[in-house]
Amino acid sequence: AGAVGVAATDIFANTLLFDDSGAFAGHDVNEPTSRKGGKAKVVADLKSRHGFGTVVMIGDGATDMEARDVPGGADAFIGFGGVAVREKVKAGADWFVESFDDLTSALDE
Repeated sequence: AGAVGVAATDIFANTLLFDDSGAFAGHDVNEPTSRKGGKAKVVADLKSRHGFGTVVMIGDGATDMEARDVPGGADAFIGFGGVAVREKVKAGADWFVESFDDLTSALDE
């Protein structure tokens, strides 16, 4: 984040938890992004705090898409299906890509 000028205080992500055998055990429930509506709240808070005029959320799941569907939230949602295509996300996205190359090519235009 520092390489592109994003402050550590503006980074929000799920903390993944693993059991003693190394198997995935869940998410840290104390992270706001780990619960329904949490990502939407984080986006709305960041947008308000920094005065961003336009915010685009990129994600692969329904909770990522929620960030666009709340007052003050993201202005658009790009669905990402590079690992798994989730039909609900594909259908609900403003734009859906299956490769970061699709996204970066459009930004280069």
